[in-house]
Amino acid sequence: MSTTFWGLPGSAAAIGGIRDAEKKKSKKKRKSKAKTKAKVKAAKEPGTTTKKKVAKKKAPKPTPKPAPKPTPKPSPTPKPTPSPSATKPPSPSPTPTKTPSPTATAAPSPTGPAPTTSPTQSTAPTSPPPRPTVAPPSSDDDDDGEPREYDSQADFASHQMQQDTPETQFRQTPQLSVDLDVANKRLIFPDGAEFETWVFHSPDSGRGFPGPTLRPKEGEIFHSRVEPSMGPHTIHWHGMEPDPRNDGVGHTSFEIDDHYTYQWQPEPGRVHDPNYGAAGTYFYHCHVNTVLHAQMGLLGPLIVDPIELPGYEVSSPKNRRAFGDGPEYDIETESLIMMYSVDPRWHDLGHAAGLSGEDVGLNRFEPNHFYITGGLLNSREEREGAVWAPTELPIRVPSNEPGEEQAPSLMRLLDGNYLPNVITFHDKDGNPARIAELIAHDGRPYRHTAVKGAPAIPTSMHPDPAAHLFTHIVAMGAAERYDVLLHPPEAGDYTLRIKWNDWITGKTLATRELKLIAG
Repeated sequence: MSTTFWGLPGSAAAIGGIRDAEKKKSKKKRKSKAKTKAKVKAAKEPGTTTKKKVAKKKAPKPTPKPAPKPTPKPSPTPKPTPSPSATKPPSPSPTPTKTPSPTATAAPSPTGPAPTTSPTQSTAPTSPPPRPTVAPPSSDDDDDGEPREYDSQADFASHQMQQDTPETQFRQTPQLSVDLDVANKRLIFPDGAEFETWVFHSPDSGRGFPGPTLRPKEGEIFHSRVEPSMGPHTIHWHGMEPDPRNDGVGHTSFEIDDHYTYQWQPEPGRVHDPNYGAAGTYFYHCHVNTVLHAQMGLLGPLIVDPIELPGYEVSSPKNRRAFGDGPEYDIETESLIMMYSVDPRWHDLGHAAGLSGEDVGLNRFEPNHFYITGGLLNSREEREGAVWAPTELPIRVPSNEPGEEQAPSLMRLLDGNYLPNVITFHDKDGNPARIAELIAHDGRPYRHTAVKGAPAIPTSMHPDPAAHLFTHIVAMGAAERYDVLLHPPEAGDYTLRIKWNDWITGKTLATRELKLIAG
C-alpha cells in the first residue's frame, strides 16, 4: 500500500528530500548555544591560541586560506647570517618568503610579498578584504535547510524546520478538501472528569474529541488545509506514507507556523493483489512533540474507502466493501472503537515541554482515567464540546438466506493510548463468543498466500472456512488498528470488554465494557 506523489522525472528528491527554498523571515526564536560556538570558532584566526584574542577582535584573516604558520627558524636569505633584529620592517622583496617576527602575538601573514607594517603591531592589515557575511555550508543555520551538527537529541528536537506558509508542490485539483484548525478546549469526559484538551476541528465540527472523521476514497486527490491557531503543528497521516512534504513529520519536512495544504492520493486496489490498495482504517495526529500532543487530544479517525473493482459490485445500496475485493458490510452499523486513557499530569504541560532536554516525565505515563470512545460512524454528531463515546451499539445478525440477505457489521478498532489493550467478546452469559472475524490490520487486508504464485484471495472471501480468522480476543498496542466483521449467531445482547494493562508488569489497570445489541 502506498500513496501517490507527483513530479517530473528526477523530481522525487525535490519533493521528498529537499526542504522549501523559502526562508523564514525571522530566525530570532532559535539561537542555539551550538550556533554561538560555531560562530566564535569561525571568527578565530589561524594560529590564535586563546579565545581572549578573539574577544579583542584581532586582525581578521584577509583570505580564506592563510599561509602556514612560520617556523621558528628564519627563512634563508642571501645574507651570510640571519638578521639579529626584526624591529625594522623588511624591504619589499620578490621572494614569497618573509622575515619572521620574534614574537608569537602577530597574526600570520598571507602568501605573497612581505607586509610593510611593523611585525610588532597586532592591528589588522591596512586594507583587509571584507569578512564574508554568508555562513559556509557547514553552518548550524537550521532554518535555511543547510546541514548542521546537533549536540544531543534534545538539541535536534528543539531545532526543527518551521515555516509560515510552505508551498504545496505539484498541486492538483482535489476531489475531497477539508480545513482543519488546532485549538484548546476544556472537555468533560464520560466519567465527569474535565481536562484541558487540544483538538483538531473543522468549521462545521466544533471543538470536540476525537477530531473530525475524514473519509477520502482510493484514487481521489485529497487536500487538508491546516491553519493552527496555537502552533507550530503538523498533521501526520498515520499509515498512509505519502511523500515527506505531505507526511506531516517535522523531522523530515517542516512544522507549520501559519498554514499549509497537505495533498495525497490513496492508491487504488487491484483484485487479489496484496501490493496495491489503501482502503482501511487509519488515523491522523500531530507530529510535533508527538507523545504529548497526541495525549493532549490531537488525533482523529481517518478511513479510506475502496474503489469498485470489476466483478466486485456491492449487492445492495445499504452495503459497502471493506476493501476492493473484500467482503461487504452494513453501512448503518459500521462503528469505530478507540481506546483512550488520560494521565492528568500530562494535561498541565506546555506545547514544547521536554523538547529542550528538561525532564518533564514524558517517559512516565500513569493514567487513572480510561475511556471507550467512538461509536456509529454513519450517525456521528460532531459538535462543540462533544466527547464522542458510545453507551451501547447495535450490530447485525448476518444472513445469506434468499430474500433475507443481511451483511455483517464492521467494527474498526483503534488503539489511541499508550497502554496495551486486550479486547474480548462475550455472550449474554459472560462466556467467550467467537463472533469476531479479523479481516485487516493497519489498513492491510489478510490474504491467503499459502500457494506461491496463486491469487492472494482475502481470507474473509476464501471458499475454505478454515482460512477465515475467527476469534473472541484481540490484543492491541499503541496506534494499532484492526478491522473486524461481527457474526453473532442469533439476536440478543453481547458484551465488548476492554482491559488496559500495565506495559511492564502486565497487571490489569482498568476494565470497561460496552453493550452490543444484535438484531
